[in-house]
Amino acid sequence: MSAVSKVLVVGGGIAGLSVAIALRGHGIAVDVAEKYRPDAVLGIGIILQGNALRALNSLGLLEAVRAVGFAYDGFAFFDAQGGNRTFLKGDLTAGPEYPAMMGITRPDYSRILTDAATSAGARIFPETTITDLTQDADGVDVAFADGRRGRYDIVIGADGIHSATRKLVFGDIGSPRYSGQAAWRVNFPREVDELQSYDGGDGDRAGVVPLTDKVMYMYVTDKAEKPIEPEGDLREVLRAKLAGYGGLIGKLRDNLPPANELVWKPFLLVSLPQPWYKGRVIIIGDGAHATSAHLGQGGAMAIEDAVVLGEELGRETDVATAFERVMERRFERANKIQQWSEQLCRWEIERAPDADHTGVVAKAFELVRQPI
Repeated sequence: MSAVSKVLVVGGGIAGLSVAIALRGHGIAVDVAEKYRPDAVLGIGIILQGNALRALNSLGLLEAVRAVGFAYDGFAFFDAQGGNRTFLKGDLTAGPEYPAMMGITRPDYSRILTDAATSAGARIFPETTITDLTQDADGVDVAFADGRRGRYDIVIGADGIHSATRKLVFGDIGSPRYSGQAAWRVNFPREVDELQSYDGGDGDRAGVVPLTDKVMYMYVTDKAEKPIEPEGDLREVLRAKLAGYGGLIGKLRDNLPPANELVWKPFLLVSLPQPWYKGRVIIIGDGAHATSAHLGQGGAMAIEDAVVLGEELGRETDVATAFERVMERRFERANKIQQWSEQLCRWEIERAPDADHTGVVAKAFELVRQPI
């Protein structure tokens, strides 16, 4: 018999929908409270490395992702002019019949997760937030912003960097902090068949990520004292920032779309100390360990959290034991990814002459290919 029978998941993003699917696989009733409208998909695209594909396969979602995403073998590194290429091949972590990694658009990914969660029997409530949690030995009473109340065996906070669940349970512990860096992202017609990273020589980097047969996005890291979008014409600001690049990045710089298609987003970090739970409420995904995008592992860590939490809650055990097992399996792994991502971020901000991007990426590859 499962540790729980009725669960509230706060947040209908990657972590929340993934854990809803995992729990429904064990016959556990799941409600998902999602802050935004169903059509409010945030972001451009996401990298799914081998460990993410493996986790998705365990949820029965890999073939759906494979049908709409774009597969590639690894990371290619270049100088600012597109020379001095080195290549770091990804592991076939999901199995020899699957790619090393994939890119997928956020709208496609959200649709796949939402459809799967709904088909599995999870109830999704859009434009729904929580205002209060009251625990006792047997469950959690939840107050919703619309006046409704509900009682659940446990609550899973999967509501992202600015998690309301974390705030209710842990107060200011684990509040977001600014990394000192942001990233530009913008879509282009696809021109490459691998993930590419270009060293700008000034501490910042640019790169491209294939998402579909037709679409890729360009990213550009950006040192900024405050997490505030630059002033002025964003198109001209980005063009000036890319002035020193040649090759593909130089070509994309000269063909930027209108400013309203450019996305500038700061890297906000969350480091919730262990344990990520208190009583019958647990935090997963970005709400517990948001990281910068340097290793492309944020989404993967969220999916792995969901799979592990689903497995542990599906066992014949109690909630406390299940949550303890989640921490044993997840904390060190997620913490290392966070530390290494932040190291890459600091190197870029400080223009560190001894920075070893490929070395850190290789260490991360080795870690995430290990079972969870």
